[in-house]
Amino acid sequence: MKTILIAGGTGFTGRKIQSLLEEKGYNVNILTRNPKQKNEFRWDLEQKQIDTKAFENVVSIINLCGANIGEKRWSTKRKKELLESRIESTNFLYTQIQNTPNLESYISASGITCYGFEDDTKTYSEEDPFGSDFLSQLVKEWESAADLFLTHCRVVKMRTAVVLDKKEGALPKISLPIRFGIGSPIGTGKQSTSWVHITDLTNTYLYAIENPIKGAFNIVGGNESNKEFSEKLAKTLHKPFWFPNVPAFILQLLLGEMSIILLKGNTASNQKMIDTGFEFKFLKVQDAFEDLFK
Repeated sequence: MKTILIAGGTGFTGRKIQSLLEEKGYNVNILTRNPKQKNEFRWDLEQKQIDTKAFENVVSIINLCGANIGEKRWSTKRKKELLESRIESTNFLYTQIQNTPNLESYISASGITCYGFEDDTKTYSEEDPFGSDFLSQLVKEWESAADLFLTHCRVVKMRTAVVLDKKEGALPKISLPIRFGIGSPIGTGKQSTSWVHITDLTNTYLYAIENPIKGAFNIVGGNESNKEFSEKLAKTLHKPFWFPNVPAFILQLLLGEMSIILLKGNTASNQKMIDTGFEFKFLKVQDAFEDLFK
């Protein structure tokens, strides 16, 4: 039985990936600061401590580590935390490479925000350059760290869009005002929202383990304007959608630089992933919503 190691595997995405892998017959080890289950192993980035038993028979490492981008305002200290939580986890895992002689692949989470927000008329592919803003440069350094593993195995970088899940992640927060009948577009409402259904996301990780793909991939089901995305969500939830747009300056006052997450967006192509043979189950956001809220 092949063993997959997931770092940052106790979050909702990690748990979903673990469930799918175990369903497909894989043994899954989890690195966590507070192990509670038999398959969980302790690591501590600050103390540079790790239970090396976690690496026994591992053929693939999935790294989902990274402080939540939208959890706090982006002070200088917070920006440092966002970067270091990604880079240091990657670097520390790389120091354990001697414990994984059978390693076939290193699969890193990444972000669709890597292209910047300068051109909202463009559809970005993986060959496009990184943007110059904080989020783009964060992803650039994150992926550069992942490439350390190229000396030992193939590397796959998952540039993930907003993950749609009914109970966890961004969607419950987005749907809350709509459920109360006060949904409205944000800012102009024209900014693009790139999204992916949780089922498609977990399937891409399984696919990356089982197929010889490498490099960066946009993990995107589709792209909608903020207004279209919200209107279709309201329709699915059978709620009205008539409130006026939330002014941009209010979000800028509340969130500071972090407001860019809500007020800006980019449109990304998933063609490269499709060309490898992967099939997305959800390419229309209405279908994704109806599946999640059925």
